[in-house]
Amino acid sequence: GLHVATYLGDARRVRLFIDGLEVDAIDVRNGGAVDLTDIQLWAYDEIVIERAPSEVRVWMRTASVVKTTPFTRVDIFTGDLNTNGFRGLFARRWRNGLMLQLGGQQVATQTGRVSAFGAPAGQTTQLRSDGSVQSFSGRFGWARNKWSVDAYGSNVARERDSHTPREDFDSLPSYKGQRREGYVRVGYGDTLRGFWAQAVSGALRVRMQGDSGATSSDDGSAGGEDGADSTETDTTVVSLDTLRSQTQHLVAVGYRASWWNASYTHRARPMDGALRHAPALRVGATWRIFDASAYAERNGRDSTDRTDLRVRARPFSWLQLSAAHSTRSPEDTTGRPQSSAMRAEGAVRLGQLWVGGGLVREDATQFDNLVLVGAPARVLANAASTGVLVNARGRLYKDLRLDVQTIRWDKAQFTTPQTHVRVELALISDWLSRVPQGEFSVNTRLIYDRRGGVPFFYGENDEGLDLRVTEPAQVVTGMLELRIQRAILFYQYRNLTGGQYEQIRGITMPSAVQMYGVRWEFWN
Repeated sequence: GLHVATYLGDARRVRLFIDGLEVDAIDVRNGGAVDLTDIQLWAYDEIVIERAPSEVRVWMRTASVVKTTPFTRVDIFTGDLNTNGFRGLFARRWRNGLMLQLGGQQVATQTGRVSAFGAPAGQTTQLRSDGSVQSFSGRFGWARNKWSVDAYGSNVARERDSHTPREDFDSLPSYKGQRREGYVRVGYGDTLRGFWAQAVSGALRVRMQGDSGATSSDDGSAGGEDGADSTETDTTVVSLDTLRSQTQHLVAVGYRASWWNASYTHRARPMDGALRHAPALRVGATWRIFDASAYAERNGRDSTDRTDLRVRARPFSWLQLSAAHSTRSPEDTTGRPQSSAMRAEGAVRLGQLWVGGGLVREDATQFDNLVLVGAPARVLANAASTGVLVNARGRLYKDLRLDVQTIRWDKAQFTTPQTHVRVELALISDWLSRVPQGEFSVNTRLIYDRRGGVPFFYGENDEGLDLRVTEPAQVVTGMLELRIQRAILFYQYRNLTGGQYEQIRGITMPSAVQMYGVRWEFWN
């Protein structure tokens, strides 16, 4: 939902990076946010979430085979809502250093399905955002000693039916679009030790095709499926085709020693007829019981300078303390004020379980509203706020693990609930006492996600701002994975209780949904 795609209400504070290149939000319909549906997690080897007090940076590394033995992976799954999917990946590296990698995915639900919740008055059907996703990726490269050269490309094409909302809300329009991105990279060294450097040149293109739900009358007025005048006969489909592209160039150098590391990155983008430069510096060190790091970036894509400082101490084996401070300084031309944020946490170990808590403090901020589902463009303001953190993580008993993450703000604000609780109970075991060869493992999880009502800006009326709050959500999900040698059988049951909930105001999510399948890896 929007509260997931934003941090402290602002979508621009959730930043995504793929192999060092930042994922730019250039899609005209998203109003400055990256559509997370376009991020194909199955294609990545590693995902690291860097949580600063003022923003979240997600670093993703695409899959790259290092063994000379050919590798093949096949996923097949099906489930409720007429969902069917197939995924395949092939990779091989030759002894001369050449490498080839190809992958593809097809996932679809049946379009035109009638909602199980029934149709609104005066309608016979209710579309539920069914659609399909096709994605393809490829990599070709060469490596020898410390040098490597490779080219990577991916394509994601999606179609989605419209979605009829609850009464007095705007419908979610149908969508058909495509996202293509790729890069060429030259690298030297290993980022895990010693000196390293790389240069990357990437390109991104997004295309949104015409929306059949938009019509235009001969007098120039426009309307949607519900907004068009039924008495008007001279209507035509409005062409909403848009094509946007963005290039990005990156040079990075760094050094990693046993107790310290440092790196410098210089990112350049052509924007508004000029080349915008965004240099960034990162340093870190470990000394005895202390860890410290600093990050500084100038003139990011949103014309903002950023600084982060972090310190962590482990005075005893049973105690950990950490503190972080961030500042954001937008250019004067943006009209946004400078702001800062801090985060302080502590945890104590009880047996094999770490239990802790802390505080998050954010200054008053301003940000652009996400232009989605009827909400007009507007600069929104959130007041200064403080959040209380409570968390627990570790083993409860043998292979039984617990992960609790809770935050409660002093008030709910735009796209930010006052309370968010996530509890995960997991049983993860290789069962070596019964299968000592390591050819079997079990991974089962029960996840409880509770979220308070999320306020959304929906426009303005005679009384001022039109604010609407989503229904509080309580979603329970069960997951089971069984590994037998190189094959994994999996089963997911989302929303076990079948309760109704929302991620976007007015758009009710499906009730209980099951999905199951097999994932098989071959080294041959």
